[in-house]
Order: sequence, then structure tokens, then C-alpha cells
Amino acid sequence: MNRIEAAAVEIRRLEENDRVAWEDLWQENLDHFAAPDRARADMPVIWQRLMDQAAPLLGWLVLVQGQAAGLAHVILRQHSFSTAKIAILEDLWIAPLARRHGLAERLVERLVREGRAQGWRRIEWETGDENLIAQRLYDRIATLDPVKRYRVDLD
Repeated sequence: MNRIEAAAVEIRRLEENDRVAWEDLWQENLDHFAAPDRARADMPVIWQRLMDQAAPLLGWLVLVQGQAAGLAHVILRQHSFSTAKIAILEDLWIAPLARRHGLAERLVERLVREGRAQGWRRIEWETGDENLIAQRLYDRIATLDPVKRYRVDLD
């Protein structure tokens, strides 16, 4: 599919009046990934964190001709090798009807510009082994880390 004209796309930080648009997009994301009920119950708290200037959770909204079409959540964390923050791209969601127009790539490009302006050390993210469409984009615009990630679930 064709990329949407640049003039029709706006990517900006979330604002207070974006709550309904964010909730709609976030609910789509939660449904797609079969998130547990707890994730839905936590939505008001997540929104408050996104609006809290002191919180390390940042949010972006993708608008196409003024309509919400995607979002990103980034968590900034400290790093033991540097005083510069590491940005973890925790969530990147493009609404299904807006996919395959280059919006995810533009969103990552916007985050890269933000990171450079803010002095972040890097942006990193993960995706599922089965998410081959996203991996095609990520393989083109980023470097795959040669690490394994382990976890211990506590809940």
C-alpha cells in the first residue's frame, strides 16, 4: 500500500484531551494481544502515569487527517554504563485500518528524533517471534540485539 502523505500525518506527545482516542486505541491493542482483565482495569492508572510529567512513562499519538491511528508508549530508565537514559519502546500500536502506510516507521523515526533531542542513549524494544510483519520493518530500521531475555513472573 502507499504511504500516507506526510502533511496528513501528525505524531505528537499525548495530551489530556486525547484520553478517548488513547482508550480506543489501547483497547484495540489489549484485545489483539488477549491482555488479561487486569490490564483493562489498570487503564485509568496507566493514563494518569502517561499524563504525569514526573513519571518515566511517555506516550505518543499518531494522527492521520486529525484522526487517531496509532500510539506508542516509552519507558525511560537509567543505565549502569551511562548517565544517559535508555528508552524502552514498550508499546507500538497502529490501528488495523491504518496499517501498511508507513505509520509505524514514521512513529519510530519520531521517537529517534525525540531521543536525540533529549540525549537518550538508545531506544530498544522487543517483539514476538511470530510477529513477522513487524520484524520486517524492525530488521530494516534497527539492529537486532544478540541477547536472550529471561523473566520470572511474580503474579
